[in-house]
Amino acid sequence: MSENPKSFWLTVPGILINGIVLTVIVLLESMFAPWAPYFLIYAILAIVFPLFLKTYNFGEFKNIFSKHRNEILIFLGIGFVLDFGLSFTYDTIIASFGLTGNPYYDFNAALVLLADTAAVKFGISSMTAMLIYALYIVFWAPIGEELFYRGYMYGKLKEKIGFSNALLVSTFFFGIRHATHFFFLSPTPIIPGLWWSTHAFLYGLVMVYAYEKTESLYVPMLIHFATNFVGVIIQIL
Repeated sequence: MSENPKSFWLTVPGILINGIVLTVIVLLESMFAPWAPYFLIYAILAIVFPLFLKTYNFGEFKNIFSKHRNEILIFLGIGFVLDFGLSFTYDTIIASFGLTGNPYYDFNAALVLLADTAAVKFGISSMTAMLIYALYIVFWAPIGEELFYRGYMYGKLKEKIGFSNALLVSTFFFGIRHATHFFFLSPTPIIPGLWWSTHAFLYGLVMVYAYEKTESLYVPMLIHFATNFVGVIIQIL
């Protein structure tokens, strides 16, 4: 009897190939797709693939908050402190060098340039371009990223290569993916891209621990949504 075709994607080589392929897809979508810088194919695959393989653990929703209330509050606090603390530190360093507003150093300015360039491409306002991206950040990222990087990559790699290795490998892919979006711009803002990857990597570590300690993907999804939502509101204001 032939081997189940799903089984390859649950092996270490299959998981790594999947991570590489999706990273390449989002890079190509960010650079060449007619809908760039928005990433439709990657966004769909990141959700569909884990659902197809059933590699996640949600647990009983009604029991999550009663059983893990303290852990959720702790990780939520850590998520906010890390997310906004890192951003504040980076912005302060950039300001100290007089580079605030320079999109090739200032991360927020790079995002504005990304939106402005997308707006010109599609004949829409910069605010509309930013709002489209905000929808990805607030509604897709907590679902798609947590399903793929925590529910699939981390969860299956942990079974094969242990907690520490799975933590680092899955979070590395999570971090690197974020830098791909700036490749829509030419020349590419390398420093903001590297910063985004570093920020995402450190944030991803917290999401893995939240998933590990509560044994429910609902928890990192909730924290991810909360921090992204507040971050978007701050950007708009």
